[in-house]
Amino acid sequence: MKFALFLCLSLFLFETNSFGENHTKWSLKGAEERIEKYRKGNVELEIYLPDGTLLPKGSLVEIELQNHAFNFGISLTQMHAIYDEPFRDNMLKYVDHLFNYNTIGFYWSANEREKGKWELNKNYQFGLDWALENNKTVRGHPLLWHNSTPRWINSETRDVDEIHKDILRHVRFLLSNYPQIDEWDLYNEAPSVTEIRDYIGQNHGVARWMDSRGGQGPVVKMLSDELQAIQPQAKGLINHFQYEHEDYHELISYCIDNDIPIKSIGIQAHMQEDSNIWSEEVMWNLLEDYSKYDIPIDLTEVTICSCETVADWKEMRAWQDSIKEARRAGKEKPKRQTSSKYEKYQAEYAHDFYTLAFSHPAVKTIVLWALSDKGSWREFPAGVFDDKGKPKPIYHTLNKLIKNKWHTHAKGKIIVEGQVPVRGFYGTYLLKIKHQNKSYTTSFDLIENLDESIKINL
Repeated sequence: MKFALFLCLSLFLFETNSFGENHTKWSLKGAEERIEKYRKGNVELEIYLPDGTLLPKGSLVEIELQNHAFNFGISLTQMHAIYDEPFRDNMLKYVDHLFNYNTIGFYWSANEREKGKWELNKNYQFGLDWALENNKTVRGHPLLWHNSTPRWINSETRDVDEIHKDILRHVRFLLSNYPQIDEWDLYNEAPSVTEIRDYIGQNHGVARWMDSRGGQGPVVKMLSDELQAIQPQAKGLINHFQYEHEDYHELISYCIDNDIPIKSIGIQAHMQEDSNIWSEEVMWNLLEDYSKYDIPIDLTEVTICSCETVADWKEMRAWQDSIKEARRAGKEKPKRQTSSKYEKYQAEYAHDFYTLAFSHPAVKTIVLWALSDKGSWREFPAGVFDDKGKPKPIYHTLNKLIKNKWHTHAKGKIIVEGQVPVRGFYGTYLLKIKHQNKSYTTSFDLIENLDESIKINL
């Protein structure tokens, strides 16, 4: 190679400490090689001074990754719990530093309790405004979900055609009034509609409506068509919590067969039950199984607890019943307690989980579901922050991965006139140049399958 850019890369070598009692360190065989292969690329910058001449040899050049192409996300749907907390803004500074992707709640039941009186909950509005102001990719969650529809929609006596009109009105309202959203969950957990009858009722309004429209596939197509008509720049995805559910595979196949433009397959990973905690083998086989569809995979809702989990769904139901009973009796809700031992486990498990996911070429997004231990889902402390807004060990672990180990920062003098070869993680870069006491700053994108140089005019 006749020219080179001297690289001063800031890499963090993750410590090999012993793991907690509840986590055996994953082997992660081949992960580093896959990350190098699938998450990094090469490009040659061709740089010209303002007068049109090539940047001379000896000029100082510095590049640094500013924003990963990969989506490292966290949900802000929990904003209601910390909206009025004094630590909120400081905590969001940590969020801004580490995460480039946010999920925002658009739960219908919280925003239109009375028909015709729709107003985005102030907590969700705050989260949306904050995400947009800080240039995050935003996912709206969701356009439709049977568990977040208002009571007046779910009535067993309502005519399905009237329900249809109300659903269309709601969806069109969201899409027309929130064009800033980059991505939408079209229908959250559509395959589980057939199951809701077991505990909601056989005549649940949305279930009857879905039956009347031909089932999950035609409903998702209808929502996708509305999205393409009103927000053609936005992307739609599907999402489900039961990754082994045959109905989910049927929905994916339906989308492919009917040319529904699905941005990604969303897979949830709420690991609050012992039976749901993924092993390395389970996770890898799952990703391999879903990659056969040749559609990107998003890990949309990841819950890693820093407390004791429950054994199974039966115990989970009993736990949820105890929370409901306390709420009815006006008593303080029971909570599972975080501890240093389990916070260590949470951080160590997250390290392996993220490394394996980041190494798989089909995965494009990871979203942690619990922002803070305060008000976390089902009262399980699974937050990146504790109930006082302080970063937990999981935050520092992810920071070392995302901002150090998976980060590109290089500087040096160019050797060949105008030419700067770069190898780094895919994403948006800041480029700084010094030449004859003059400084220049610009940016460029390193993207996959880039087969030509990038011409930069200062």
